[in-house]
Amino acid sequence: MRSTYRSQRAVRRQRRRSGAVFLEFVVAMPILFFAFLAIFEFSFAMIAVDTSTTAVVQGAREGAFVYDPAVPFDNNGGGNTDPVGNDDIADQIALAMDEYLSVINVEIRQNGVNDAADKPNAYVQIVRGGVMAERGDATLTCNATGAAPATTEIVVTLCYPLTSNGSPVPDFLSTAGFSLSTYRFEATSRALLE
Repeated sequence: MRSTYRSQRAVRRQRRRSGAVFLEFVVAMPILFFAFLAIFEFSFAMIAVDTSTTAVVQGAREGAFVYDPAVPFDNNGGGNTDPVGNDDIADQIALAMDEYLSVINVEIRQNGVNDAADKPNAYVQIVRGGVMAERGDATLTCNATGAAPATTEIVVTLCYPLTSNGSPVPDFLSTAGFSLSTYRFEATSRALLE
């Protein structure tokens, strides 16, 4: 008789405990869900930063090469910042960077000219031998960091919005009040001309 009484008490205790477990799950699940989204979003952001940094460094390396003097540095005129013509040094630098940025679905194109609607456009500012050229989305502004470049240096600055149409970083946490929509990637790299 005594063992039956103990087993009935254990069953009642187990029922009360199952209610507590469900309540703990209900409280902890939203926290775990947003933590998972934050980790996921941060991972995408780090991939974008790493790939973009590599693109900037490679752009500076491409621009540091010795080019034939007959090849102009920048022959795009009249507000044309599209590199697709590939007929000058600045175009070659932008297209070299564009190969890396295509991994994260970003492109260096002038708005409305040769650009894909589902990819965000980046902006590149290139200063080589004291002459500046621009490629990509001229509505963005880049702030090159560091000292003013010498005539023996090339400085390449890249910027693009982190979250926009088709951007490399999803904005999952905007529903929780934390949004990356006002942030952008911006990096500068410099190299000595060969």
